[in-house]
Amino acid sequence: MNIPTPARGRERGFSLVEVIIALLLGTLLLAAMSMAFYRSAGQTLRLRDVTDRRQSARTAVQMMDREIRMAGSGWGRIPVYGNNSAGQPVTLAAVTPGFTSIAADDSLMLIGAWQTQTPVTDQMPSSSSNLKVQDVTGFAANDLVLVSNGLFANMFQVTATNSSSQHLQANPASPYNNAGGYKVSEGHWPASGYPVGSIVFKLSISSYYMDRTTYRKPVLMRHEYGTPPQIAAYNVDGFRVWYLMQDGTWTRNPQNLMNVEQVKPVVATRISDPRRPSLVDSVWTTLQPRSF
Repeated sequence: MNIPTPARGRERGFSLVEVIIALLLGTLLLAAMSMAFYRSAGQTLRLRDVTDRRQSARTAVQMMDREIRMAGSGWGRIPVYGNNSAGQPVTLAAVTPGFTSIAADDSLMLIGAWQTQTPVTDQMPSSSSNLKVQDVTGFAANDLVLVSNGLFANMFQVTATNSSSQHLQANPASPYNNAGGYKVSEGHWPASGYPVGSIVFKLSISSYYMDRTTYRKPVLMRHEYGTPPQIAAYNVDGFRVWYLMQDGTWTRNPQNLMNVEQVKPVVATRISDPRRPSLVDSVWTTLQPRSF
């Protein structure tokens, strides 16, 4: 018995045009997904870069915070007379600005005395006199120290200490102890010297400045006397210091430090976004030295 079998239909695959269209659509979809991925990855990298820069700048500002607050501890706004490492007379202050021009970076020198101090127990008539104090503990050769009677302040370098006689020696051979920085005739040394009861402070001197050449990226440097310079903030865009004057105005170049009320260090960080190439962020704080 013969059972009729239905004829099979003609089998048909994808045409070349359909395959090309499918490949094209798949390529476009893959390209869109890749673009979204790379855009997201780029934004993540930029966000991490911004975060790193801000954190680096914030760390530097925090370092300055304590030093600005403690600047001038013990003598306040009194000018400090002495000599630099080349033996040239200098007049320093607890906060010493470093302004050159509006477009240039600033620098900042901070002088504090939060380490060791001791009273004078025998009159110091001249800068070449050995200074007898109550206790030389905490002082060492090459330390920079400041002696003040509340009206005058002078900086010199300790060249030796004597724990038996409690003397701090300041050899004039040291450039920091050059007699040229202590002239009575110019008001740079008290006429009768420093009396008993004057205070000797061990100084901490820190400088902040930009270095745009030594490293791959611009850095804010911190240099403390007696130690090698160190990086305070890496990959920053600039450093500016503003000063609030007693009349309420702000300036980067104060002419009279006796009129400074507050100090505002600003560390700028440029945002690495090609869509906004001129966008600059910054980390800053406003502080008043306790002695001001």
